[in-house]
Amino acid sequence: MRLLIVDDSEIRLQQLRQIVTEIGHEVIGMAKDGQEAVERFRSLHPDAVIMDLIMPRMNGLDALREILAVDPDANVVIASSMRSPESALECERNGARFYLHKPFDPEMVRSVVAKLAAQLNGKSASERRGAAPDAAG
Repeated sequence: MRLLIVDDSEIRLQQLRQIVTEIGHEVIGMAKDGQEAVERFRSLHPDAVIMDLIMPRMNGLDALREILAVDPDANVVIASSMRSPESALECERNGARFYLHKPFDPEMVRSVVAKLAAQLNGKSASERRGAAPDAAG
């Protein structure tokens, strides 16, 4: 799976990169804020995005909305140190596939990435069987 990772912390970017590459996925781009994430999403067309919620210039929720406007089927995971259920629900209501808590638990990151990969592999298999692509995408 080809991933775009987004966080305003260089340490978190490197941590995520290490976790996902160790389990065989490719980080095709990194961004430090939501505006850069949207630009990179448009140019790189990643399979999934793991993105921080609180960032400069454009927060993760606004970037999520813009990414989904570009591709309604985009797979976006929001990560945040905010542990309120309301924050997670708001992200999910706006189209996030998963919500990760910071600091990152490597096992949880691996689990979420594995679930995304399984969903993408399932979609690819159904498309290979001749299923019509989603008209909304």
